[in-house]
Amino acid sequence: MRRFIALALCLSCTAAWAAGPSKAYIMIAPPRQSQTQEQAIYGRIAQFLAQATGTPIKFRYTSNWLTYMEEVRRNKAAIYFDGPSFIGWRIARWHDHAAAALSGHLKFVLVAKKGARAPSKMSDLIGRSVCAFSPPNLATLTLDNAFTNPERQPYIVVTHSFPEMARNIIDGNCVAALEPLPVYKHQNAQFPGKLQVADEIPGLPNQAFSLSNRIPPALRHKIITALLSPAGGAATKPLRDMFGHKQLVRVHDAAYLPYRKLLKAVAGF
Repeated sequence: MRRFIALALCLSCTAAWAAGPSKAYIMIAPPRQSQTQEQAIYGRIAQFLAQATGTPIKFRYTSNWLTYMEEVRRNKAAIYFDGPSFIGWRIARWHDHAAAALSGHLKFVLVAKKGARAPSKMSDLIGRSVCAFSPPNLATLTLDNAFTNPERQPYIVVTHSFPEMARNIIDGNCVAALEPLPVYKHQNAQFPGKLQVADEIPGLPNQAFSLSNRIPPALRHKIITALLSPAGGAATKPLRDMFGHKQLVRVHDAAYLPYRKLLKAVAGF
């Protein structure tokens, strides 16, 4: 009788596993917008992926960066959309997989005020004030990675918006800031003749969807195929429009793995 009960329980568990996970796979993204705004963008994508794969997938909003980083550190989600530093770290730590990225590369430029004392290269920033967002902002992590000697680094003036950066540079509170190229183009139009590009950073892999190693290979393939399909293009359009990119492209782990080092200065990574 005991053997029969054990066998029955085993068969029941096998059947339940074959039917799929009882809980939904969770998607998360950095907290750049309000819950309503992010739900409209990422919730739509999660709903599309659930329908396309026949698997429960839900978006979960993270209200701040501390919460988001904790979710990443503890490997709590299954689908992420974020930048190369986080993707590279998860590939190295949890054996996650890069899936589909915004087309093109992330291009950062060192923006300075036009004038005789403007820096002309990154090394000119040593000991000088530089405007930057708090980590784990990718530009700030990239800036930090360029100065490995703790005694020869710039002084970071924490700012909270790109307009604030531009005003601080023009007013002389900062000598420069590392910004995405599209941001500089907008600022240059807004403040004509006030700003200039002092240096350029080689392009980084773009923001991408990455998938937990807990997702079975067959389902990973379905998710990637769905994201890159015409229907996936429609579902991801608000996301692509937000960052100004025309399409998603297939990406692979090797392109992102080297950027795990960018998180070395962030506690817990």
